[in-house]
Amino acid sequence: MKLELKVGHTYFRLTYADRDMTMPGVEPLVYIGDAEADDGAGPHVFQDTVSYVRFGSRLDLTHDHDEMLVYFISPSEIGSDVVDVQQAAVEVSAAAQRAAALSNPVLPILRDGWRSVP
Repeated sequence: MKLELKVGHTYFRLTYADRDMTMPGVEPLVYIGDAEADDGAGPHVFQDTVSYVRFGSRLDLTHDHDEMLVYFISPSEIGSDVVDVQQAAVEVSAAAQRAAALSNPVLPILRDGWRSVP
């Protein structure tokens, strides 16, 4: 999906807690601009919504705040891992359907550490 980012607009970063993608995490982020890179293909810069509302864009400040979270996100993640609210709703709905089809799985507790999956 092609997504045209607009400065000051909120987008949603999607993550999943499980490999079957039944447990979505949805984090709202404000797009604040692009970072410059030598090759011209720098990452997009996002900021957490709470600090954006409290302090404004990090790119407009002369000093940092400890409460401010800034994310540098690859252009390849836009439209798949970072989406607009309509796509976030579609993805969460699809996750709910996958969860129902798999009898609402639960996360395993790995007290003995990570194991490789064949």
